[in-house]
Amino acid sequence: MPKKPKTRRPRSRFLRALQGHWWAIAGAVVALLSTALIAMFLGGVPLPETAPGAQSTRILAVDGSEIGTLHGDENRQIVPLAQISKHLQEAVISTEDRAFYEHPGVSLRGVLRAVFTNVKGGQVSQGGSTLTQQYVRNAFIQVGRERTIFRKIKEAVVAIKIERKYSKDKILGFYLNTVYFGRGAYGAEAGAKSYFKKSAKDLTLGEAAYLAGVIRSPQSYQPDRNKEGTTRIRDEVLGDMVAAGKIEAPERDAERKQELAFKVGASGVEQQTARAAYFMEYVRRLLTSEEFDIDEKELLGGGLVVHTTLDLRMQDAAEAAVRKVLNKAEDPEVALVAMDPQGNVRAMVGGRNVDDPKAGRGFNYAAAAEGQNNTGRFPGSAYKPVTLAAFTGDGKSAKSKFPAPSEIQIDSKQCRNEDGTPWKVSNFDNEGFGSLEVVEATVKSANTVYAQMMDTIGPKKFVSMAAKLGMEIPSHDFGCALTLGTTQVTPLEMARAYATFAARGKRPDVVVITKILAPDGKMIAERKPRSEETVDENVADTVNFALEENVKRGTGTGAKLGRPVAGKTGTTQNHVDAWFAGYTPELIGIVWMGFPPEGSPPKIKEMTNVRGKRVTGGSFPATIWREFMAEALKGIKGTDFIGPKFTGEVLSPSPTPCPNPTPNQDRSNCAPSPTPSPTATSTPTPPGKPTPSPSTALPKCRPPDPNATPPPPQSPSPSPTCQP
Repeated sequence: MPKKPKTRRPRSRFLRALQGHWWAIAGAVVALLSTALIAMFLGGVPLPETAPGAQSTRILAVDGSEIGTLHGDENRQIVPLAQISKHLQEAVISTEDRAFYEHPGVSLRGVLRAVFTNVKGGQVSQGGSTLTQQYVRNAFIQVGRERTIFRKIKEAVVAIKIERKYSKDKILGFYLNTVYFGRGAYGAEAGAKSYFKKSAKDLTLGEAAYLAGVIRSPQSYQPDRNKEGTTRIRDEVLGDMVAAGKIEAPERDAERKQELAFKVGASGVEQQTARAAYFMEYVRRLLTSEEFDIDEKELLGGGLVVHTTLDLRMQDAAEAAVRKVLNKAEDPEVALVAMDPQGNVRAMVGGRNVDDPKAGRGFNYAAAAEGQNNTGRFPGSAYKPVTLAAFTGDGKSAKSKFPAPSEIQIDSKQCRNEDGTPWKVSNFDNEGFGSLEVVEATVKSANTVYAQMMDTIGPKKFVSMAAKLGMEIPSHDFGCALTLGTTQVTPLEMARAYATFAARGKRPDVVVITKILAPDGKMIAERKPRSEETVDENVADTVNFALEENVKRGTGTGAKLGRPVAGKTGTTQNHVDAWFAGYTPELIGIVWMGFPPEGSPPKIKEMTNVRGKRVTGGSFPATIWREFMAEALKGIKGTDFIGPKFTGEVLSPSPTPCPNPTPNQDRSNCAPSPTPSPTATSTPTPPGKPTPSPSTALPKCRPPDPNATPPPPQSPSPSPTCQP
């Protein structure tokens, strides 16, 4: 009987991978051990005597001058290992280095696991570091932090030397007194106080597990940003402690049922100047966002050099303008953003208190920031240029003429209210204007004309144009009322949109940080201006023309500078928000003003009596804008906007009848509702002859208003609504 062939036990995935890459593993191990031996015996890598302190991050303006510095509020209270909770010691060892008390500073098993992962992934992504190696990397900047095999060898050599010089408990104490826990906290004592307002010796098991877990990625597990993540990382570490034999499963399960009682304040960031405080905080948040992914430890102690787009002369002018116009404690809040047509942010003020660096770390009204629930404020008529761009971009002419009554009702399906009733729109102060061309309607900010323009193109084309200008409108804000600014937007978003007009249709990316350098000058990240043509040149030119006319003789006259200026005011219902969005071909400036929400549910105070005035976009905001721009543009030669070509379909709709009359309603600027006429036998008209209109079909015209602005001569005449 033939013998059965021997069956081999299937090899694990790990062993198969090792067999396939034995050359890489062997080479790495031989190189590591050989270099370590040579260094130990020949002294090729000296052991640093002291661990250097953290280095502040410098934030630089566009000209290279220093705006300020960011550094951690380190509070390194060195404590003996005996004064650090045993729970924390065991939690850190369980999750970071279970073989800590067994290896000589470098773990061969960890190295092999890291090599396997790195070879499989094709890049250096896992280090296999022991606690001793981590301490070396944290404490001695001379070793470096780049992910290369040569740096790992150097790190391993120093770790082995430290192990030969100090006891394991001493090294564990070194590590726990220097490791970064986030929120500017270095060391266990500072970490315990930053998160739980207690000493490291008093940490509970759950608190210790959380602190041990947060070491991996402090910015990812902050209780004020990721509450679920804090529980998840604590539970993972508790599981590691069971696997390491430090606690029993019932103890783990009981602790997982407890809620972590955090007592955190503001992140331990210190800013050494009040100058550009809101901008500095915006930069800090941007650096730790997904775009740059700089962890707080490196940001607050890594000695980075961050180059920005801020122009300090313009920033000083912005702060001076705010300080001059709104200098009373009871004044509303304010925000200002200045940007060039290439998207470089030149100035940013996020609140009225420009002289307090702590205020800068609060709510930023200028821009949505990482970790802030800032969806913006309602722009009112400052959003009308979006409608104008969508209207002319849809092939309609700016020479189109519409009735401009004080009030109008639109009953089209796309414009009806949610309850199905007609959309009723009125002008500011219920003012009527007869009939207006589109440009003139922009100058007079006629809501009733813009409502008809919106009805002509439809909300979808408006939303599409807003996206082309860099503003994404939430789906729940859909509707014709968008033309009147019924979706929230930040001044930074508005600056980008208006910069697209100033750049003749080229939408810029917003640039705040241009490059980030390591202490040795090595480039970490770089950003350059980039624009994309999203709006037709002539459409942008048409918007620029209309808004320039608005500053010359419309609602924006308070922003005149004696050079070409275009701009639009915005005032929301009941004077809750007021805007002035203005620009020259060289610089865009957006100013917002309003009170913060208060109470529960939140309510915003109306600006109906600020220093005895009702606040509109043409009042305080336009004044701040003018004060700022006059100083910011000094030494910059003014240029003209390019004039548009008035092309496209010229519309001239018939006047819309007034809604049902109400007492004291002004009906002089809208057509009368049709009145039934008696039926009469008509006489056939010979072919070729026009049919005369009965004299009773139209009312008598009112005498002309000598103060009314006459329509331009090129405009087509509207259908007659009265008899001469």
